[in-house]
Amino acid sequence: MTRRKEITLPREASRPAGVSRGWAPWIGRFTLWSVTGALATAGLYAATSMLWLLTPLGEDPGFLAVHRGILIGAALFGGVAFWQLFVMHRRLLPPRDASYRSLGGARVHVGLTAWNDREAIGPAVREFKACPEVHKVVVVDNNSTDDTARVAAEAGADAVVIETVPGYGSCCMRALAEAAEGADVVVLCEGDMTFSAHDVKKFLAYLENCDLVLGTRATQELRDSVTQMDWLLNPGNQIVAKLVQTRFWGTRLTDMGCTYRAIRVESYRRLAGHLRVKGNHFSPHMFIEALKRDMRVIEIPVYFRARLGESKGVGSNKVKATRVALKMLELIYTA
Repeated sequence: MTRRKEITLPREASRPAGVSRGWAPWIGRFTLWSVTGALATAGLYAATSMLWLLTPLGEDPGFLAVHRGILIGAALFGGVAFWQLFVMHRRLLPPRDASYRSLGGARVHVGLTAWNDREAIGPAVREFKACPEVHKVVVVDNNSTDDTARVAAEAGADAVVIETVPGYGSCCMRALAEAAEGADVVVLCEGDMTFSAHDVKKFLAYLENCDLVLGTRATQELRDSVTQMDWLLNPGNQIVAKLVQTRFWGTRLTDMGCTYRAIRVESYRRLAGHLRVKGNHFSPHMFIEALKRDMRVIEIPVYFRARLGESKGVGSNKVKATRVALKMLELIYTA
């Protein structure tokens, strides 16, 4: 392993003292539920206001009492949420100095996930192999019924592994584990050509200041005109990401489902034993587990292209996307 220089940057003198680490998770949960209560009661108040204006219920004393009660509840939840978000959250996390850990000379291994990606896996492997920062490319084939594995090997993949346990999360966990062998940095990506290998250098630049760097597909200027980030997936991802941001204050998030990410191997080793989600909600599961362990997580915009071949993810099936979103919400509210 290459020895790397570590520098601690000066702390800002004005930074608040922070709360006890033992209290921080509870404050985060309380804030999340306060915001949820404020949004729910505000929506309920809007609905009852419409009934009050447009139906005879507006003249019913009992209905008016309920309507006023909802308004009081919305005001209380809103006040608590405002206090938590704009006052307490400034003191939610203990002071933590910024740091710089050089990745000069680091060995970077890429783990590509694949499932029936015969058309895309060859170009994806060749693009990452041509990247000067990348030392090894591993392809994990999740029970493909086409010849994805053969195409990956012929394209020059350093290793092709078959993951027999079905599921996006199973494939990602295997890709991380296989790519981590002998590496300093692991990059996780899908082998469908939606992401660009040229962003690896961007990940490495930010990884010198943190443990885990996540990609975000939310930047319109970096997306092709037609991608999976459509009218439902894009705003839905951002809304759910803001709930995570509310629960774990200090990390700015805009995309819950982006596979493309880079992690230091020592950080991955700390995290690996806590990764267990085998389904399509693995991506948020991984960074939520990292945040629960006080890892430094940064999100950066990445280039997002139209995929090669048939889409098999949640972007092609709105019912599936809704089910995955509900599982993501379960992750957040039980974290």
